[in-house]
Amino acid sequence: MITRLILLLLLSTPASGDTPAATPTRFLVGMNDTLAEPYTGRVYVMLTTLKRQEPRRGPDWFNPEPFFALDVSKWNGDEPLVLDATSLGHPWALDALPEAEWTMQAVLRGSDTSQIGTGPGTRYSLPTTRAIGPRSGDVALTIDQVERPRPLPEIDGIEWVELESPMLTAALGQPTKHRAGVMPPADFDPDADRTWPTVYVIGGFPGTLDGAAMTKWMWGSTLISKECFIVHLEAESTTGHHVFADSPGNGPRSTALVKEFIPHLESEWPLRPEPSGRLLTGHSSGGWSSLWLQLNWPDVFGGTWSTAPDPVDFRDFQRINIYAESANAFVEPSGDRHPVARMGRNRYIWYDDFVGMEAVMGDGGQIRSFDWTFSPLDEHGQPMRLIDSDSGAIDPDVAAAWRPYDINLFVQEHWPVIGPKVAGKIHIIGGSLDTFYLEGAVELLHETLQSLGSDADVQIIEGADHSNFMNNRRRKRIAQQMVE
Repeated sequence: MITRLILLLLLSTPASGDTPAATPTRFLVGMNDTLAEPYTGRVYVMLTTLKRQEPRRGPDWFNPEPFFALDVSKWNGDEPLVLDATSLGHPWALDALPEAEWTMQAVLRGSDTSQIGTGPGTRYSLPTTRAIGPRSGDVALTIDQVERPRPLPEIDGIEWVELESPMLTAALGQPTKHRAGVMPPADFDPDADRTWPTVYVIGGFPGTLDGAAMTKWMWGSTLISKECFIVHLEAESTTGHHVFADSPGNGPRSTALVKEFIPHLESEWPLRPEPSGRLLTGHSSGGWSSLWLQLNWPDVFGGTWSTAPDPVDFRDFQRINIYAESANAFVEPSGDRHPVARMGRNRYIWYDDFVGMEAVMGDGGQIRSFDWTFSPLDEHGQPMRLIDSDSGAIDPDVAAAWRPYDINLFVQEHWPVIGPKVAGKIHIIGGSLDTFYLEGAVELLHETLQSLGSDADVQIIEGADHSNFMNNRRRKRIAQQMVE
């Protein structure tokens, strides 16, 4: 330990005749102890000027602050790591860092979370604050903290359940569990001779189990809290939101849910084991998930209420037609910069910035989670990238490989079989000014469903954004539909 600290001090001491102000900024990341297992993965240095939270809890999608990354192999902390102007950085390289009073932390990513700076096993340095810019010399950061696993919080009305998944464990080559928060009806009597319908809820990105508390708040004042069990399903993996789709990268998530977890839940609680007793709802990535499950398992589920779903037609993937010749995510056909999000009618996040941020983050971000779900794997077991992170070019071969997950195409190809089975079961709601430009794909799917004679209830709420249409009045209306 003493040797490593001396080495850090030597590396951070300017040479004779030099001063920190005249020397390019470098981060020297050390550790106060060796790792039990050598670390292979990405190391981060994260910065913020905000005082309300530690920098490791970023980056914020809408206001990302600078962070830098370095990939290492079998690092055990014996020698410090050096992050400099050649390291990955967003929104600037280190030699372009603006002068400011920055709070900094170094992070070794944990292995069981989609987040880069939090979650069990995450190792990090305590926050340190100092004025630095592009030429501030060497800045030493010492990793001496570890985030320990925490038990799930005790929340009145929520029972936590987990189940080892043989299917997912075999497919992914590591122990993998199903997890959920189960909320019995308000007047549930375990001794009563009856079964209850169940509403399966899937949260938006990243689909954490922590979202069960929000699910309880959202639906707790509606009829379903009295008439149904509510089950909040965890959808988070290390790769992001797995959307309950069977895929090479995330394993048989859909099949494992239907064949393993739901039967287990129905054996533990008096849940009605028939389609009319299994209802779905979800928002954003969870909206896509719930619709996908209903369409793929029409004999298992009795209805979905999918709100603001992720792109359900890849001809309008947040206004990008991924099948178009020479398609590009960064530049619109008009030559304008391509947005990924807006506030009202004002463009707010740009695709090149967003993809650039995820290039530094690595796995776990929203766009990369799409790759892990929809793309084939390369020879290294990594998902092929739809979007080139430097140019924004869409890979046409990867786009073609995504077609089986294009819900509009899926509906068209499978309608003779699934059409009669989903009658009365499809409800989709979104806003006409969706924050992430998702309404266009919903409109295309609606056109297809109408042309097929479907009775699907598809609503685009004029002037609404990604979530403000889900007010208490609409939740109560949905709950009424569920229990009818």
